[in-house]
Amino acid sequence: MTPPPLVSDPARLEALHSSGLLEGRPQPEFERITSLAARVLDVPVCLVSLVDADRQVFAGACGLPAPVDQSRETPLSHSFCQHAVNEGRPLIIRDARLDPRVSGNGAVTDLGVLAYLGFPLAGSDDHLFGAFCVIDTRPRDWTEQEIEAVRDFTALVAGQIELLISRHREKSSLEVVIHDLKSPLAGIKMATNLLKERSDRMPRELVPLVEALGESSDQASRLVDSLARRDRQEPRCQDLHAVLSNVLERHRPAAASKGLTLGHRNGIPLVQLAAAEWVIERVADNLLSNAIKFTPPGGTVRLEWILDQDEAGFEVSDTGPGFAVEDLPKIFSRYARMTACPTGGEASTGLGLSIVKRLVDEEGGSVRLVSPPGEGAIFRISFPLAK
Repeated sequence: MTPPPLVSDPARLEALHSSGLLEGRPQPEFERITSLAARVLDVPVCLVSLVDADRQVFAGACGLPAPVDQSRETPLSHSFCQHAVNEGRPLIIRDARLDPRVSGNGAVTDLGVLAYLGFPLAGSDDHLFGAFCVIDTRPRDWTEQEIEAVRDFTALVAGQIELLISRHREKSSLEVVIHDLKSPLAGIKMATNLLKERSDRMPRELVPLVEALGESSDQASRLVDSLARRDRQEPRCQDLHAVLSNVLERHRPAAASKGLTLGHRNGIPLVQLAAAEWVIERVADNLLSNAIKFTPPGGTVRLEWILDQDEAGFEVSDTGPGFAVEDLPKIFSRYARMTACPTGGEASTGLGLSIVKRLVDEEGGSVRLVSPPGEGAIFRISFPLAK
């Protein structure tokens, strides 16, 4: 079957493929919108259909029959949405058997599509990526209210498409940055190792600076590696004790420089968590860094492991000023400004706790502030146990 001219337009297809929408699994946002639209319009099927050169892919779907509900795509021989793209306007069909545009379409005989109402979906640069549509398996006279409702749902989906495309572009840019950072970081590490080998020939006051340079380059490398691993299926944490012990050791110099006691609870059992090791490490890093930053000299920062029936994790506590009542609604907000200030003149971006919240949520865990206002801060982090 030869697709209509606009459907096969190279510029449209290039925009669709570069959008990232055809990669990976169906989008949860589209699944919710199609489910809601199906209920609102009382239809058995609702789709977010992306029209490719020879197929249509369902980024969101409600009510698809088997086996299409598994494959999540059909050839263009079974696509009404291609006509919405080609015509560039709403496609309104009362009875497909009587409409010459689709009467011979395989969706009529194989999938029972009779009534169709769809609006084209505009992507980047106004290219039409596909259609948002509702479908009935019996002839139907679509009302003006139903047409306007589908128009509104289409606008929601189009907005979500723009957001997803923006995220895809940011991810692509981040991958380039990660790749380009690895080489200079490796050079810094090599130079630092050479300086360490010759430390006996350099002024004594420079030795701590070389050590600090090595620790900073190692931390930067770990951050770059964690960013590179974010979209991969990472191994789950097999040894919480080892992960937390490594984090504690890295923060001992900073705590000692402020005269703080950095305490911890020994004897962590060997528990396996349903969370990636790098996530646990970064969360603990952020919380310990914050605790040290906001605790006055002579205070105490502690890291305690916790273990319940179905989950495990840790608590980070400090003897700093804690949070005021007015801070509580914005604790996990990005760039939030709290009432307390760092006690050693350290800089604070207001991003640390928002990063912790996002990472923990993405791994299916929970983060809570369990201390009362004004009595030091205690954050409790929990993740499900691995099965």
